[in-house]
Amino acid sequence: METKLINLNKSAIFFHNFIYIIVILILILSFISCENKLEPPQTDLNSEEIPNQESWNSTVVFSDSGHIKAILKAGHIAVFNKKGYTLVDSNAIVNFYNKNGQKVSTLHGKRGKVLDRTKDIEIYDSVVAVNQEGSVLRTEKLLWDNKSQRVSTDVFINIKTPNEEIEGIGFESDQNLKNYTIYEVTGTF
Repeated sequence: METKLINLNKSAIFFHNFIYIIVILILILSFISCENKLEPPQTDLNSEEIPNQESWNSTVVFSDSGHIKAILKAGHIAVFNKKGYTLVDSNAIVNFYNKNGQKVSTLHGKRGKVLDRTKDIEIYDSVVAVNQEGSVLRTEKLLWDNKSQRVSTDVFINIKTPNEEIEGIGFESDQNLKNYTIYEVTGTF
C-alpha cells in the first residue's frame, strides 16, 4: 500500500509539474505574440504621396474682396499641402464670373490642378470651354490665371463661334472667350 501511495504521489507531482510547465509556456507565447502588435505597421508609402485632405462631390469658391471670381465643382478633390497644390478629378467644372457676379463662361475637363499659392487652375483631358454667346473651345489642356483672369494653352485647340471655326496650336484669351489670340492658325474663316 505504501508503494501505491508513493507512486500515486509521484504521478500527482509529475502531473502538477506538467500543468505548471504548460501554463508557463502559454504565458511566454502570449507575451511574445503581443510584442509585435505594439509596433506600427511598416509600409512603402511616402507620406507626401498621401493627400492631407480629400473630399467627394465638392464645390470650391474663388473670391476676391467678397466678389466671386470662379466656382469649381468636382467629383473628387485631394489637397497636398507640402506639394502646394490640390488635385481635382472625376469631371471638373469651373464657372467663371465677371465683376458684376454674372456667369461669363464655363470650363469642363476630366481632371485638373489648383495651385495653392496663386489659385491658378489647370484643367486637362477633354477640355471644353463655353461662353455666354455660344463660342465653344475644345482642347486637351487649359490654364486659368487667377490674377489676370485669362485662359491659355500651348497645345492644339479648336474654337467654334457663331461666325467661324478656327483651329491652331496655342491660345490665349480673356476668361469670357471674346478677345482671343490663336497661334499657328488653321481652319475655315
